[in-house]
Amino acid sequence: MSAAFALVRAAHFLSLMTVFGASALLWQARDIRGIDETMQRVINASAWIAFVTAALWIVLVAREVGDVAVPDAGLLADITTKTYFGKVGIWRLILLLALCDSWYSIRYPGPRAIVAGAALALLGLTSHAASSGAVSLFFARAAVDAAHLLAAGFWVGGLVVLVHEVLAEPRDVPRLVALLRRFSRWGVVSVSVLVIAGALNGVFILGETPQWSGTYVTLLAIKIVLAAFMVAVALVNRFSVLPGLARNEAEAIDTIPLTVIAELSSAIVVLVIVGFLGVTSPMQM
Repeated sequence: MSAAFALVRAAHFLSLMTVFGASALLWQARDIRGIDETMQRVINASAWIAFVTAALWIVLVAREVGDVAVPDAGLLADITTKTYFGKVGIWRLILLLALCDSWYSIRYPGPRAIVAGAALALLGLTSHAASSGAVSLFFARAAVDAAHLLAAGFWVGGLVVLVHEVLAEPRDVPRLVALLRRFSRWGVVSVSVLVIAGALNGVFILGETPQWSGTYVTLLAIKIVLAAFMVAVALVNRFSVLPGLARNEAEAIDTIPLTVIAELSSAIVVLVIVGFLGVTSPMQM
């Protein structure tokens, strides 16, 4: 059940980050590129996946709490009305359901980015980082984790837009260059926040753990290595491939799909690992 729970968490992170990051980038790049039909379908489908997986998340927690195969209505009601996790979960479900109403996102991706960002940030309130350490610093730790999630969300969702753009036929290189520049500009801020907040999260979680779990530390180390690889690829794109694209060099045009797909693929693996980290205790049992 832990594996299923981890995969549900990973699917939720990926889908919600896609909605948030893609909408945020398209909002920032609305003078460069509108939302075409394919990208609109991807964002809409991701919104529904985020809603369904959030509901499954609550059901799976109820299964664990009640130690039952299928939680009944009474147990679900208790979880959602009498526990902190459940109350946060209900607010998130309301926001996620609002994301599934796609009419406002066709011309105005900004409102969808704001709603998705709120739903993503609320995850910080129920994270390992927030619950580690002194109660007096709970909201500060939750805010750090929320910043970490939002930074990751912009990066992941932005990559989804870029993968769609680099695989488009025919490829509009001038528009792609403009979009990459916009993503790169905001990406510097995103990666900086991601690294700083991620390091703080690690201190919050492991600093309060007397004896670390080998499984947790191994998963965390793999996540860090993959994140470092993504940063390296992003730097290559910014300082090597992007200038080559601007000069319309054939090598850069051939390289950019490989690097963007490599970044997104690594991000998906990272989110699967994050899914498993969430169901793994940092403390050695």
